[in-house]
Amino acid sequence: MNIPSEILPDVTFGCGPSQGHPDIRKTPLCDTFFERSHRAGDITTNGFYKEATENIKKLLKVPQDYKLVFFMGGATPALDAVVWSLTKDSVSGLAFGTFSKMWAKEICACLPDNIKKDIKTPKEGAYFPEEKPDYNASLVLLTPNETSMGVAIPDSYLIEAWEKKGPDTLIAWDCTSCAGGRDLPVGKYDVMVFSMQKCFGTGGGSSVVILSPAAVKRAAEISGKGKTPYVLDLANAMTKIEKYQTLNTPNTTNIWMANESAKWMLANGGIEAMDKLCRKHAQKILDFAKSCGYLEPMIPEEYRSYVTVTLRITDPAIKDDDLNSAIKKSDKACLKDGIGKYGGYKENSLRIACFPYTDMHGDKQQELLCKTIDYVVKELKKGNK
Repeated sequence: MNIPSEILPDVTFGCGPSQGHPDIRKTPLCDTFFERSHRAGDITTNGFYKEATENIKKLLKVPQDYKLVFFMGGATPALDAVVWSLTKDSVSGLAFGTFSKMWAKEICACLPDNIKKDIKTPKEGAYFPEEKPDYNASLVLLTPNETSMGVAIPDSYLIEAWEKKGPDTLIAWDCTSCAGGRDLPVGKYDVMVFSMQKCFGTGGGSSVVILSPAAVKRAAEISGKGKTPYVLDLANAMTKIEKYQTLNTPNTTNIWMANESAKWMLANGGIEAMDKLCRKHAQKILDFAKSCGYLEPMIPEEYRSYVTVTLRITDPAIKDDDLNSAIKKSDKACLKDGIGKYGGYKENSLRIACFPYTDMHGDKQQELLCKTIDYVVKELKKGNK
């Protein structure tokens, strides 16, 4: 299928690694500290890492007394560290997509049997759990925006969780999809985890863990009492960050990219503006779905994410694999990851990233994507006749 080049977008709509800032994409690798020691004086806590920490905290409105750690690997080991370092006797939370399930079900299942595990899941055919977590558990796991299904936890729910938490409860958020793209309730968490490869537009394999004073204290209390691996023990990280801001050798290039992203976001209206930009991107896609006759939003509006949009294909003659394959085979390298649903989901559907850098100045790229989808669908229908 030869899709006309003039309607093809110039960015990737994959959900990670996602589209990067154009200035960052043009920067020579040698200018990103990739050849420098993370222990050098101008790099560590008193240098570049300090600048990146302050910019990210300012962008995300992180309370000043919270600690930020650049953590090893992507979000998965960071989520693992949170569970192992901060769970006392019980853990509760929500599992309503691949990544929240991995955190709340699969990682937590590895905890000792004497740890009470109370995880709420949606009923058959639903996308969000009806039951609330146990707000008296020692650790409560919430995912404000689920990357896999495009489901979001409403602000009111996150605020309620904070207000109802027990006296010895920590609230932990996985913000991988939304950090940098959603204006979340300020300070209504003890832990925030995210990888940098979504809204910040960096390469994969780097994450951030943000801890409240209560979470830092909990990590110190638990450290050494169990069998937590050294690299997953957040108390170890706390002993390192005053000097290095990281437990191990980090990907300094990714941190450099995240810092450049944070600086651009701050200079262009901060997190409020990024929230509006992501919603503008999503709305263009949703308006198209409403008018085209063969797509509809998969998630009800109350729980719909605006950083990752999922669409159901309502025309049985159109298969997501065929549509996605045609887009991936276009002559644009940026489209090689396509707009397919997350692996493992059977529903005939699409998943589209609406992160800030998919279009920094409006929604032209989303408009082009809609034109591309419509062209492909019409060509597929011709072939089916």
